[in-house]
Amino acid sequence: MDLDHPVRHVIGAILRARREEAMLTPAQAAALLRVPADRITQIETGRCHITEPDVRTICTLYRVPDEAKALRRMAEAAPPTDGNRAVQHGRPDDEPASAARYDHTEGSTARFITAVKQTSRVRWLSPVLIPPPLQTPDYARAVAHPAPVLKWPELRPDDVVVLDARVVRRGGDTARLMADQIRHLLDLRRGGAQIHVVPGLPPVGEIAELTLPGGIVVARNHALPTYQGTGALAAHIDRALAGNDPGPDLLGQALTQHTPARKRR
Repeated sequence: MDLDHPVRHVIGAILRARREEAMLTPAQAAALLRVPADRITQIETGRCHITEPDVRTICTLYRVPDEAKALRRMAEAAPPTDGNRAVQHGRPDDEPASAARYDHTEGSTARFITAVKQTSRVRWLSPVLIPPPLQTPDYARAVAHPAPVLKWPELRPDDVVVLDARVVRRGGDTARLMADQIRHLLDLRRGGAQIHVVPGLPPVGEIAELTLPGGIVVARNHALPTYQGTGALAAHIDRALAGNDPGPDLLGQALTQHTPARKRR
């Protein structure tokens, strides 16, 4: 695992969080590992190669040896099968950046959250569900099935979320839940959050573009993330934003749809 792939930015972000949890400074960690003083910072910001012994030794020092196995698997390329949509959307001439690197082991969502906390910006395209940082507690419990509801960082001013209009129109027997959720989105948007609702997003699945200290990584599916460095996936976000029509307020329309007529009077 001599890793020359943008996923090293994600691995570095996770290792930084584990170091902080171990209450070690970069200098202290470097001294204990007997490596140059700036080596830890370079690893954490994705500015150098990471080897399997690096990861194993660092995780042992931070007392999270099980994490080393997950990070090692994350560094492995997904097999390039026809069923692997992440590889299909990558660009072969971008190797190794476009190769899919996946984290489908226990704790993958928590590691994704750790990486998100280390970003300066996240751009999120979600054609199916409202992304976790924007969910109300009731909505989160309704879609968890039956996974535990995890603590996500709040949306920041530079973060961007693009939703398909069908996500907020959907309701069925949960009209009250969706009305409360949409009110929450409207409150966030009034507070400056960049939340865009676009009709008819292409069926590309959930995409999150993470701007980490060392560079940009694109991920599919926050629950079982698959990471890539190619810009082909992020281009879907660009196109959705470029085609965003500032006409009718689709969130406001959805709120009306989910609000009983007697409450609108």
